[in-house]
Amino acid sequence: MKVVLLTVVVLLLSLGAEASQRLTPLAKFKYDRNIEYNDVWGYTAPDQREYALLGVVDGTAIIDITDASSPKEISFIPSNRSTWKDIKTLGHYAYVVNESGGGMQIIDLSKLPQVATLAATFTDFSTSHNLWIDTDRKILFAEGDHAQPVKLYSLENPLAPTKLSFLGVECHDIYARDGLVYVSEGGHGTIGIFNYDDPANPTLVKRFQIQRAGYVHNAWPTTDNRYLMTTEENSGKTMKMFDLSDLRSVQKVGEILAPGSLAHNVHIKGDYAFVSHYGSGLRIYDVSNPASMSEVAFWQEGERSQTGFVSVWGAFPFFKSGKILASSIEEGLYIFQHDSARE
Repeated sequence: MKVVLLTVVVLLLSLGAEASQRLTPLAKFKYDRNIEYNDVWGYTAPDQREYALLGVVDGTAIIDITDASSPKEISFIPSNRSTWKDIKTLGHYAYVVNESGGGMQIIDLSKLPQVATLAATFTDFSTSHNLWIDTDRKILFAEGDHAQPVKLYSLENPLAPTKLSFLGVECHDIYARDGLVYVSEGGHGTIGIFNYDDPANPTLVKRFQIQRAGYVHNAWPTTDNRYLMTTEENSGKTMKMFDLSDLRSVQKVGEILAPGSLAHNVHIKGDYAFVSHYGSGLRIYDVSNPASMSEVAFWQEGERSQTGFVSVWGAFPFFKSGKILASSIEEGLYIFQHDSARE
């Protein structure tokens, strides 16, 4: 019966996807060499020029996308070869981690559009799968090891992070805002919510179990912090929306999944969720009613969704201009424009 119900859900979602707007890329950036890509982040310079920070297996590409129809690589910062890379920014610095060693690279973006340079390499830890930066409080959260799942660092000196504490039982992905950090706890099947108002002594606020969970992969709160949208990186596991208004009794209020049935990461901006959905490409959902989410736009490579760990790895919808970045494992960077991302 469960298999039948899941099939019905996927079919209904497929029909909904056909009614949503199919996006057309404004441009694409890909190297003329045999290389794969991973995550992507964005940076807006003080002069309002916009840049894609594209993770490549052997480095990080800094690409000027101000003219979205004609992306231009400014610099390439080599790194240890790694399938996994994560990138975040604070001020005019980009922080880059990978899973193959060499520590965290700190890239200086202050001389753009002329050049970006490697300013420092932080070696307090060698590898990390994921990181997040609370840009208001200047605190960096890095995925750690079994003994210290999430490590907290002060970035008051952006080139010399200072360790503050650690937290958690397991970590795959991290999101922090307003003194709360949401930790996707992977194989534990749980979301851990911690308070870090005192970053030297973070405390557990709530840990809740996702029923029949896959690998709890990432989580992102809505703008008002009332709801949390999650992904589980297993085929057939839906993206779920949880109501956090009463932490004594966290309730699932909605779920959705694209036809390829494998969601990677969700990012929420305003009333919309932007999902890197592997073989289903980039998916944009209206989440203004968390109990009844609907797809409004999508793009995928090919006419039909692919299955497995292919195609779109990362997305970035946070430019004020409404540009959206999507990174494809095989094909590099795609640039889109959609009103859902415009401020």
